[in-house]
Amino acid sequence: MEKKHKYLEIKEEIKNDILNKKYEVGEKIPSERELASFYSVTRVTVQKAMNSLEQEGFIERVHGKGMFVLKNTEGNIYIFNNEKSDSVLGFSREFKNKVKISSELIEFEIIKAGKELAKLLEINVCDKVYFIRRVRLINNMPVTVEDTNIPVGIINEIPKEVLIKGSLYEYIEKITGKKIKDSDTIIEASLFTDELAKLLKIKAGLPMLKMTEVTRLEDKTVFNYSYSYNRGDVFKVKNMKIEK
Repeated sequence: MEKKHKYLEIKEEIKNDILNKKYEVGEKIPSERELASFYSVTRVTVQKAMNSLEQEGFIERVHGKGMFVLKNTEGNIYIFNNEKSDSVLGFSREFKNKVKISSELIEFEIIKAGKELAKLLEINVCDKVYFIRRVRLINNMPVTVEDTNIPVGIINEIPKEVLIKGSLYEYIEKITGKKIKDSDTIIEASLFTDELAKLLKIKAGLPMLKMTEVTRLEDKTVFNYSYSYNRGDVFKVKNMKIEK
């Protein structure tokens, strides 16, 4: 029987090899099959170790070619849209089981949709909308400010506890039975303002990865229009979850 959390030991050993320049940036590393044989573990265990390294930005997988070193310095880089799924995952599920995810609820109120927001959400002007602002943390480090707009008429109840301790998207799918299917995302490079920088406890003017997203349910109903302001030194985007 394999030792509990063996994949973490393997991950750290390979990570140290990368940091110590055993593998240079751009260099191909041994395959999962070769690593499984070397460490005398199953391939599944190696996959978990490599998935964690990939999520932290140390390696990348190139289809049909193998795994290559992406960086060899400390400072984790987290990859958005790195998990294959038949559903849009959301922040919490994206990084679940890889790092500690937590949230700080800054604002949670019901507003009336103005003309622009109503158009984006495909609802009527003055329809009620949940406005949610949260700071998202990875391993207790503030990394993202997230502004979410959800029509009350589509999701009529959102417990505050879910916004702080749980996954909003998981709640919507499991509790309401609504399937979150696809999204359109615009990504822009920007700089943090004083207001946003203060929430993340960083200096204003640092690079930001701003993501604007319209998310739909399986029946194509728009249920969320959101902005996320992500630390540019922490995140990269691998691909987009768009399904038409």
